[in-house]
Amino acid sequence: MTRWRSVGGGAVATVCALLIASPGRGQDGPPAAVSVDAVQRESVQEHRLVTGQLRAVRRSRVATKEPGLLIDLLVREGQPVSKGDVLARLDSRRLELELAQIEADAEAVAGIIEERKATLTWRQRDLELNRASFERGASNPRELLDAESVVSVANARVRQAERQHAVVAARAELLKERLSDMNIIAPFDGVVVTRHAELGEWIGEGDPVLELVSSGKIEVWLNVPQRYFGAVAGKPVAIALDIEATGQSLIINEKRVIPEVDPRARSFIVVATLGDNQPRGRLTPGMSVTAWVPTGRNAERLTVAKDAVLRNETGPYVYVARGGGRYARPAGRRERRGVADDSGPAPANAILVRVKVLFPLDDRFVIDSTGLVEGDLVVVEGNERLSPMMPIIPLRRDASEPPATFEAGP
Repeated sequence: MTRWRSVGGGAVATVCALLIASPGRGQDGPPAAVSVDAVQRESVQEHRLVTGQLRAVRRSRVATKEPGLLIDLLVREGQPVSKGDVLARLDSRRLELELAQIEADAEAVAGIIEERKATLTWRQRDLELNRASFERGASNPRELLDAESVVSVANARVRQAERQHAVVAARAELLKERLSDMNIIAPFDGVVVTRHAELGEWIGEGDPVLELVSSGKIEVWLNVPQRYFGAVAGKPVAIALDIEATGQSLIINEKRVIPEVDPRARSFIVVATLGDNQPRGRLTPGMSVTAWVPTGRNAERLTVAKDAVLRNETGPYVYVARGGGRYARPAGRRERRGVADDSGPAPANAILVRVKVLFPLDDRFVIDSTGLVEGDLVVVEGNERLSPMMPIIPLRRDASEPPATFEAGP
């Protein structure tokens, strides 16, 4: 049997040219050159399909600390905001007037403190004079005691005024804080998703004004049946995640398990965080997801490359290359001494085989099928343009030659 000659990157074009010139192609058109990969049997860990949803890392109903009339609403739904941005304002005129009154009271008390300190200084000098007179014998003890008592009273009045000033200052600081709270501030970077109030509404203390979700990272919350808790909790397992709304597939290696089982659903929560590199235009909180979670049990299963699996309205399927051979010499044609036979390869046929996809495993699918066995060659490139029983020239995915398993047909 003459062997196939590799021509590097132009192998597929050469195959097609040879087939067009070959009288043995036996079809209306030339067979399609396709890439194939072998079906493998592997010991794999069983996986269970679970459901869940995407959630924002932070979600907050931003509320007011003070009651008041909503006079300014600066953001709308879908608008991004940064931490510290003013989202809304309440009417603060009454608090401003009260603050002005308290600041005036503080000034008045400061004046009283000055007056009482001056009086204390006067009484202290009078006490010094009485003490000097007493020491010379020019005054009696009663006059000295009266002077000491007057100084003590003056000193107490100064302390009283100072405490009163501290109370007024504290009230002023409280009013300034309350005035600051009339501006509703974004507590973190995020996006406005809901407005709970409109201009002109009276907002009570603690009432929500806006709802905000964080931007950047997103969490995946999965509901896993309780019987798999031992297989998932505390173990470094990889979870294959499919986001239904976008068709994205991700592998999650970092996770955390909430060690509490819902008594109604009999399930626990697995939480994983998606990184900042995930585009927010495609992923957003609330999207439903499915995931394949390892269950801890191993079994022998067939696996195929993910590119081999196609789907239509009846379910997944693959094309397997069967029949054909490397070369088929036409009748009466003989190989000349030292000259290669140029009759070309005989095509195989693309056989459609239904499969059941059990779960993904890295770059392969674990499948169940009665029509496939280990070693079968399934089409991984060019399968989208095939139809059942279509003639094909199978080429290994990583080589330019047809597979060695294809020998000459009868």
